[in-house]
Parts: sequence; structure tokens; C-alpha cells
Amino acid sequence: MLIDLHIHSKNSDGDDTISELVPKIAEAGISVFSLTDHDRTDGWVEARELANQHGLSFIPGVEITTKAYFPGVKPRGMHLLAYLVDPDHPVLSDYLRQNREARDVRIRKYIDNLAVDYSGLTYELVVSGAQEGSTLGQPDIANALVKLGEFESAPEVWKSGVLGKKSKYYVGTATPNVIDVIAAVRDAGGVPVVAHPMARNEETEDEPQTQFKIEHFEELVEAGLLGLETNHTEVTADRKVIFDAFAKKHGLITTGSSDYHGLKIKPHNPLATRTTELDQLKRILELGSGSKPTINHSL
Repeated sequence: MLIDLHIHSKNSDGDDTISELVPKIAEAGISVFSLTDHDRTDGWVEARELANQHGLSFIPGVEITTKAYFPGVKPRGMHLLAYLVDPDHPVLSDYLRQNREARDVRIRKYIDNLAVDYSGLTYELVVSGAQEGSTLGQPDIANALVKLGEFESAPEVWKSGVLGKKSKYYVGTATPNVIDVIAAVRDAGGVPVVAHPMARNEETEDEPQTQFKIEHFEELVEAGLLGLETNHTEVTADRKVIFDAFAKKHGLITTGSSDYHGLKIKPHNPLATRTTELDQLKRILELGSGSKPTINHSL
């Protein structure tokens, strides 16, 4: 049984609409999936209906943008996967709304910065390639740059570094403290899991303050963290060993997933490239109470 618990649609920064996505999930041989669009849950109803049509099991999820403030190190962005939360929980829904608004502000600033050297790049162009009302992200800017003829493909945009953290165009996002979001997720009956832990925060010689330390995660466990996405293409093999051991020590859930956005956007992240073990899914189902899963399999 293939279980993929981190998948994006065009509701945020994926390349497929939900109606396009769910059949692809079925074709990939996945039995259980979670739709985890950035800072939004409005795709759950359609995903659930299509899951039933295709005989799939669906776990409601969301990927929440947060920031971690570890003692003695530079604050870093951290994405938090939340499963089976109550989407109407007032505190959590407010965090999601704030994040969506902050993402829009960020994208507008990003476009202004890039437009200095990439004439023709406008907010309207970026929006034209996205689904109406979706949460815009860097992949939408990448697609717009390809449309302008500045790059041959979205992967080429990423490879160039123009959207990277060291780029002169880079714009950060104003996001809530991960500690506060973990508390809100737990209060909303959800299961909080750190997405691709430390995968996009490699230490560098010129930035020793970003050095990874596993003890930083002790504070997250104390705050109510329940899991780590250790099986991810961007989590190196040596770090996976460290995080798996940490999870075992603290009794945390460990998940694996594709983090699928569409092969045009992330060709190295096809559906089911990483998966979650059934016993770990069962733990999520036991602990989550804020929303109901759709189960069409014997688990």
C-alpha cells in the first residue's frame, strides 16, 4: 500500500488542478494521499469527492508556513504539515489567513525586485498562469519567467539561483512562530509534523549561525510536535539517520512523501517517490480528531 502524505495542487503552487491531480494519484498506484496545499484547506471537499470516485483514501492536510526561533541561531523558515485539523478553528484559521495575505505581499515585492532586470515581469503575468484565487508562490514566478522566454523551464529558473535565498531579488515572508502554530494545530485536533526538516537550511562557511543542531527540536517536542517528515528527497541520508533516531527517542511519528508539485515544477519529486509506512499512518489517524479522513481501504 502506497501512502503519500504531502501533495500540492493548483490551489497553492502546484501545477495540477485537483480534478487533474487525483486521477494521477490513482494512476501512480497510491492508495492513501493527503492534499497539503500551502496555508489553505479549501480543496478538501473536492479532493474527498474525487478520492471516493477513484477508490482512494484521503487524509485532510495543510502545509503551514512558520518561522523557528531557536536559541542562539538565526531565525529560519520552517514548514509544518498538519493533518486532520479542524479547518474552522478560529486561531488556526486566522494564522492561515495571515499567511496567505503575507504570501501575496511577498510575491508582489519579489516581482518588483525581479522586474528591474527581467522587464515584462508583472504581477498580472504571474497571476495569469495561476488558478484564480490560489495562493501564489515562487513556482508561479518561475512559470512567468519561462513564459517571458527568460528561461527554458521552471527547473532552469531554480538552477539559476534567482529565486534562492542568496539572490539579490530574494524576499522573506512574515510568518508566525512555529511554537505558536504547533499549539494551534494541537488545539484544533490536528497532528503537527515538520516538513522536510532542515532540508533547505544547509549550514555554510559564511553563515555559521545557521548550523544545524538536533537539540533545537527538543523545544518543538515540548510544544506538542508529533512527527517529522524524515523520508523526503531533500533530506540527506545522514540527516535522515539523525532525525529517525531523534523521532524514536521521543516517540514521534515519521512520515515520507513526494512533496509533489507537478513534474514541470519539480521533476525530481514524482508522486510516490517517498512514502509513509502504514503503522505511522495509523498513529496519525489515532491522534487526529479535528476533521474526518475518508477511508476506502482496509487499514
